[in-house]
Amino acid sequence: MRESWQVSNEVNKFPFAVDVGCGTGHQSTAPLAKYFDSVLGIDISKEQIAEAKKSEHPENVNFKVSAGEALPVGNETVSLLQVAAAAHCMDIVQVYKEADRVLTPGGVVALFSYSTAPETSNHPKSAEIDPILKEIADRPEERGFFVPGNYMVKRRYTDECFQIPYADKTRIDNILHPITNTVEDFVQFHKTLSRFRKMEEAEPDLTKQWMEDATARLLNALETTDMSSEFTYNLEVHMLLGRKPHQPK
Repeated sequence: MRESWQVSNEVNKFPFAVDVGCGTGHQSTAPLAKYFDSVLGIDISKEQIAEAKKSEHPENVNFKVSAGEALPVGNETVSLLQVAAAAHCMDIVQVYKEADRVLTPGGVVALFSYSTAPETSNHPKSAEIDPILKEIADRPEERGFFVPGNYMVKRRYTDECFQIPYADKTRIDNILHPITNTVEDFVQFHKTLSRFRKMEEAEPDLTKQWMEDATARLLNALETTDMSSEFTYNLEVHMLLGRKPHQPK
């Protein structure tokens, strides 16, 4: 469910945050607005950035087409560099080099993603709904359309390449992140994933029929026929955090 974003003046803000791989900006970029004077969301996809610019978002949030490996910001200007569910699609070594360039002394780089299928929270029909959500999330893997980055996510960014090259670092696991979406938004989100698009290109008729069937079963489990009906589910998130030293290495 999309909120009407309003920036509070009651929060002591940091100067500048950059959200790498922002997509349309709703899930990861806009929530930063009340904590920073300025927020920049970047994504390599022109289509995603076009959608982000068209959507409702706080006045202190801007969007730009850019790769995470070549950030369009100056040296030591960024308080937080965030990469949300996208680091596994990038050259992470180069991203960390860029992070070190753009972060202010004491600035933070944060990577996070989700590693499990969505599960509903306290829904009376969870036993019926959750297997369908899992089926939709896992279908590309079952059909053989996962790429190496997808398995990195399943390993919760434990691969050596993801380990942040700062002494002051930590990781947090088992964060349950609740999301409220319409059935339409849930289905469309999964259709935009690269692994789903690969499956759709290789098996167009089979994928179309399967998704129509899965959507119908999800609506039935939710006891509705309305694609705009909302439901809430949790994603299990893992996060890596690192702070740039205040003094040169």
